[in-house]
Amino acid sequence: MTSENADKKIIRFPLTAEDLRRAGVIAKEDARRTKRRNRRVLTLFTAALLVLVVGIAFFAFFGKADGSSDRVKKLTSVYVEKGDSLWSIAEEYYTPECGSMKEYVREIKNTNSLDSNTIRYGYTLLVPYYE
Repeated sequence: MTSENADKKIIRFPLTAEDLRRAGVIAKEDARRTKRRNRRVLTLFTAALLVLVVGIAFFAFFGKADGSSDRVKKLTSVYVEKGDSLWSIAEEYYTPECGSMKEYVREIKNTNSLDSNTIRYGYTLLVPYYE
C-alpha cells in the first residue's frame, strides 16, 4: 500500500456507525445533541428555580408569619357561680392563642373593667375565647 492510499479513508456502502464515526459525522451530531440536552437541562433548572422563588414569595406575603391560626376571637357571657374564680373561668376557656394564663386572666379583667381578681356569685362576665 502506498502512502497515498493510507491517508484516504475507505467508505463502504451501506454506511455503518463505525464508518460515520471515522468520518467525524457522529462526533458532530453527538456535540449538537449534547448542546441541546444541556440547553434543556438549563431551561428546566431555570423554570424550577423560578417556581421556587415565586412559591417562597407567595408564602412570605400571604402566609402567617407569626404562626397564628385562622381562629377568630369571640366573647361569651359567663354567670359566676359559687366557688368560681377568675382563674377557674380562665382555665375553662383558655386556648394557646390567648398567650399565657396570666395574660388571659388580665384580658378577662380588662374586658370586664375589673380592678381586682375578686368576683362574686351572681356576676355575669364577658369572657373572650377563640373559635
